[in-house]
Amino acid sequence: MGYVKAKAKLCNPRDESMCGELELLINTGSTYTWIKREKLARLRVKGTGRRLFRTVDNRTIEREVGEAVVECLGRQQ
Repeated sequence: MGYVKAKAKLCNPRDESMCGELELLINTGSTYTWIKREKLARLRVKGTGRRLFRTVDNRTIEREVGEAVVECLGRQQ
């Protein structure tokens, strides 16, 4: 079993001139796209709140969430 990755474009939804390219690990079971804070900070993407998540090993973690435009294979999400 291997990993599937895809190249994507990530943009600030309030200023789409602030974009960057990245490679994402594809996880069809994930509701959210997980991006490192440093990459989001470079695009000036701000957090909108915090949420609790349960990990695969049943731990509960809290993470900041926010909104960004993700484009992959010519489609925006």
